[in-house]
Amino acid sequence: MKRLSKTYMPIILFVFSLTPFLSSCGFKDIDKRIFVQGIAIDYTGNEEKPYRVTLKLAIPTGSLKEASGNKYGYLSREDSSLAGAIRFLKTHADKEPDFGHSQIILLGEKLLDHNIEDVMDFIFRRRDIQMIAWVAVGQPTAEDVLKTEPVSEMAASNLLTNLFSRNGVESAYTVSTFLFELRRGLFEPGIDPVLPVIQTNKKKTKVRVNKSIILKNDRKHFHLSSKHTKSYNVLGKEINKYDLRVKDQDNHFLLAIDSIDVNYKIDTSGETPVIKMKVKLAGIIEESFEDMPASKLDHYSKLASKTAKKNTIEFLKMLQEENADPLGFGLRYRATRIHNRDTNEEWKELYPNVKFDVQVKASVKSTGTIE
Repeated sequence: MKRLSKTYMPIILFVFSLTPFLSSCGFKDIDKRIFVQGIAIDYTGNEEKPYRVTLKLAIPTGSLKEASGNKYGYLSREDSSLAGAIRFLKTHADKEPDFGHSQIILLGEKLLDHNIEDVMDFIFRRRDIQMIAWVAVGQPTAEDVLKTEPVSEMAASNLLTNLFSRNGVESAYTVSTFLFELRRGLFEPGIDPVLPVIQTNKKKTKVRVNKSIILKNDRKHFHLSSKHTKSYNVLGKEINKYDLRVKDQDNHFLLAIDSIDVNYKIDTSGETPVIKMKVKLAGIIEESFEDMPASKLDHYSKLASKTAKKNTIEFLKMLQEENADPLGFGLRYRATRIHNRDTNEEWKELYPNVKFDVQVKASVKSTGTIE
């Protein structure tokens, strides 16, 4: 033991003697940093400076009880590159911008039609931006949405993150897309990414998120209405809470769905490929416009199944006509076929001629009333 200590003691002393000459790490103290809550990127239309970058900075407060609301600062810059804009914005603050807490990335709608690939490539490369950040499209501009501060926003909270985290609002009309999901959708053949659209008013006091947009490689992006956005969430995200309106000549009611299960497979054994989809729904009647006896639950279930089937087929055919695939049918086809050929090109030829065989089984548990 003494021999080992005599052998390694000079080495240990030499290492300790070098520590005063080592440079400090890149980490800065928290009082030397300012947290970036969100990033907005818009297209300016100027070829020399096509990007307008806006950062939302959180201003620290001493006590939440004393704070009347959130306090934010905003920095904006137009530049020829995103990296150049961010480096220049650092000169506008006395602290180092920290992107580790950036949970929302907003893209201007005009940006989607130009160089969205270059923008996302920059964001993917940055190590300090989390891949679990949410991505959305801002209308009329991403900067306007980022600067929106409604009266319902409280201290130590962020409106935009509450919309997608489902900790505050749970809605079938709201699409949540993480940064890693967008990356997969942009680079993975067989699936098209979907981004939520956040709209704000002129006074920047209100926001609404009930529409979405499908990004396509040919840049012919397709907007989804509120109705079709809900259909996408039900089939693609399997949202368990949504309402189904059922109406015929004798009955008119709203069914509150609290359970859903969607399964499908692609059958190419015949001359025409068929997507066989099975959907199971369960819920209670939340609102009715006439008396509904509990003895007719089976009849109401059949009406709900018929309506849900009609809505599903309508949505699937609409996607097929627009040559959009947000549900990932092409990805499923590639994953279930032997890769001894170009399965992606093969699916592109099959998709326009695919037929849909949809089976919906709805179960109405209760009429929602006590007799």
